Amino acid sequence: MVGLYSARTKDGFEAYSEHIERCLEKFEKIFPVFYSSIIRIFEYHGEKEELKSSFEKMVMFHDLGKLTTKWQKCLIDGKKNPIHAPIGAAYLWKTLPENLKNPLAFAVCIHHTDQGLLGDNIEKPDVRAILDGIAGWNGKIIWDEKIREEGDFIPKDLEGKVDVTSLKEMAVGLREWSRGCSILEQHRRRIMASLAHHILKLCDISAALERAEYEKTDDVYGGWRMVAEIEKYVLCLEKRVR
Repeated sequence: MVGLYSARTKDGFEAYSEHIERCLEKFEKIFPVFYSSIIRIFEYHGEKEELKSSFEKMVMFHDLGKLTTKWQKCLIDGKKNPIHAPIGAAYLWKTLPENLKNPLAFAVCIHHTDQGLLGDNIEKPDVRAILDGIAGWNGKIIWDEKIREEGDFIPKDLEGKVDVTSLKEMAVGLREWSRGCSILEQHRRRIMASLAHHILKLCDISAALERAEYEKTDDVYGGWRMVAEIEKYVLCLEKRVR
């Protein structure tokens, strides 16, 4: 039984759970390749399992905003989808360890910057959520009624963690984290967020390319040439970890 959707395909829709499963399969092959770089750039001194778990959650929950009533309706009706990235980012920002939450939440916020959505994602995601119909005037996110059909891909505490207030808190927190420090530290933090973003995009795009009907004429990820290069790159990474 299909619950909620992640994307429109040539013959219908891709199930949300199917896309996330594919993303996680890619993650298991991609994360080990970048592990040493993460340790060095993040100056991470904690447990490896906590680090891997946090990055895995970034991949698993990056599209939580697609599970709202408005996003699903727009997808099915063929209308422009409202921005969804800040929802998953806010959940991560509220729940991940203090030393990891900012770069990973930032990475989720910018994972659709090729669509020109960075400004609202970081500056006013709370206002945007209300104007787009993602949240109601009471400040609560309007989740699709079928959300619990997604099982393990939905955190049990989701509805208590993400609302308009948490979106605003995240936006303020990310602005302070990315700008409220020395120039040298700002540069390091940008590299942290860029590395997390790189890993997320590799998982996301390479998973999307496994849709059987994907064709060169589709231009949803910034152009076929870029997508083809990412596909080849991920295949090379997979060979390295075998």
